[in-house]
Amino acid sequence: MIRRIWEPMLMGRQLMVWLALGTLTGILVGVVATYFLKLLFWSIGHTAHWPFWMVAIALPLGGLVTGVLIHYFAPTAAGHGTEAVIRAVHRESGAIDWKVAPIKAIATITTIAPGGSAGKEGPSAQIGAAVASFLADVLKFSSEQRQKIVICGIGAGFAVVFGTPVAGAILGIEVLAIGDLWYDMLLPSFASSVIAYEVAKFLGLTWHYPGTSVAVPFTLGLFGKLLLLSVAAGLVAYLFVLLLDSLHQLMHKLLTERHWWMPVFPLISGSALAVLMLLAGRQYGGLSLLLLSQALSGHAVPALAFAWKLIMVAITLGLGMSGGIITPLFVIGATFGSMAAGFLHLPPAVGAELGMVAVTASGANVPIALVVMGMELFGARLAPEFLIVAIPAFIVIGNHSVYPSQRVRLQKSPFVPIPQGRALEESEQGPLPLPWTRTKPDQESKKTRGAV
Repeated sequence: MIRRIWEPMLMGRQLMVWLALGTLTGILVGVVATYFLKLLFWSIGHTAHWPFWMVAIALPLGGLVTGVLIHYFAPTAAGHGTEAVIRAVHRESGAIDWKVAPIKAIATITTIAPGGSAGKEGPSAQIGAAVASFLADVLKFSSEQRQKIVICGIGAGFAVVFGTPVAGAILGIEVLAIGDLWYDMLLPSFASSVIAYEVAKFLGLTWHYPGTSVAVPFTLGLFGKLLLLSVAAGLVAYLFVLLLDSLHQLMHKLLTERHWWMPVFPLISGSALAVLMLLAGRQYGGLSLLLLSQALSGHAVPALAFAWKLIMVAITLGLGMSGGIITPLFVIGATFGSMAAGFLHLPPAVGAELGMVAVTASGANVPIALVVMGMELFGARLAPEFLIVAIPAFIVIGNHSVYPSQRVRLQKSPFVPIPQGRALEESEQGPLPLPWTRTKPDQESKKTRGAV
């Protein structure tokens, strides 16, 4: 009886503690991530009007600078950022060297500003996690408390980048494992994400996602079209992951067997991007936000825009340059959906919105976060459609992900079994570990949160 009386009060205490910690984390991450994004946008603004010959020179040089920064100062800053954070949460209870944050920020700017095809959310998530880990050091947190506050930092970083506090909070949790949503983290993650979002707004950060008010009456015919779009989107995401993994494996082989100097790879990446831009155009480099805006607005985009963007992102991130991967998935998905809308007789803007949700949900294995994000960005009018395209695409990609360090907690199909409780990269079906984050098999953290 006494326990029943005190239990609500003790739960209330836990509630207040993590609301306060989530709020503090959100304030710090909101400030740091906002100024990183402002610096990135300022840099892009200065290079956007460069003639092509300057871009062709700057891309390889930017790749070389990025490679040197990563190789000598912060090896975990390579790739798309979120990957290193997921590993830290699972293997090190969230312990992250705070010095990685500024190196990651600089390396991302030297990648994207000259035209490297990458995103901005991975660095923000890594910066958010590093800030949260530093806060855990200051407050002398236990391993479990550190893990929780770092997850808050991840969600806050996503919220600032996308302007979606609810989806950002869920994404910061769902991205850690396939089929496992840590319910005890929802409250602190929501607190940090909402506060970070409000801080970013207060500091002048804005977000714009063109949408359409076109209503699509739901019919059995529409349901069939959505299933086709979903399966196709899952295959596009699968193709992207395979290409990215192939480049990772090539880099891994040349580093380990031929002992190549790591900064050579970003230099090669920048050179290859310059050649591809000469063939396809500069709109596929950098963040490609104009291309994304065109697709979401219902305007025509090149038929193979998604393929060009897919190839350039894979070359950028697969060969050691730095940046995020979810923003590129947005662009790949939206341009693919816009193209597919013509075949399915859907409004182009609706096809772009659905394609963006489906490809990203599949590639990153985060269907719940993307359904919520679709509603936050475009309104709830397409909520059933978002769900219909996200789940099959999530299944179709199988045991693959742009984040091979995700832990497996869901058997998607008994026909393609995979060990549960382990990372994708540790299974036979999973890709190789990224070459710049190679670890010995026995370096698993003592604490893995109940096999996750």
